Amino acid sequence: MNMADHKAKKNNWQKIGEGKSFRIAVFVISLLLLYLLWINRDDLKDVESWGFLGIFVINFISNATIILPAPGTASVFVGGAIWNPLAVGLLSGIGAAFGELFAYFLGFGGRGVLRFVEKGGKWVKTLEGFFHRAGFITTFVYALIPLPFFDVLGIIAGAVNYPVWKFFLAVLLGRIIRNVIIALSGAKFLTD
Repeated sequence: MNMADHKAKKNNWQKIGEGKSFRIAVFVISLLLLYLLWINRDDLKDVESWGFLGIFVINFISNATIILPAPGTASVFVGGAIWNPLAVGLLSGIGAAFGELFAYFLGFGGRGVLRFVEKGGKWVKTLEGFFHRAGFITTFVYALIPLPFFDVLGIIAGAVNYPVWKFFLAVLLGRIIRNVIIALSGAKFLTD
């Protein structure tokens, strides 16, 4: 494959990602998955007995529920006292990072709405510029700190088309470090 073919292929993928129907589909699928998690929340209560898999699933779901409170941090704290705190922090951080992709894709799917609401595009351009300059470190720091509305950052990152792999990596690193600290704290305070 020559360079021109590679660029044409890349441009085709960019066109798919920028298409209105693709954004609508991503937005609708994200909302549908959130709805399914919400209506099945009672069935998920037994997940704590699953051990490490339960820690992963709880944190995935906790971070996939946009803006709604969920027990992810508590499961990490208690799990750190029951199991290896480093493994709990690692697995819960991975689950949390995958869960945060829901907010990102919700923003990505709804970015046309953002541009429509803000007709002049000034705020959108400001947010895009900010994310492309300091998005990784900002996302990492926000993922590291237990903030209740981290989902808003994910929605904005998706809306301004910040690269998903950079968003995921920053969240992954921040959540793993944060959750290892929380799990070690649980091991210290609940076992002494």
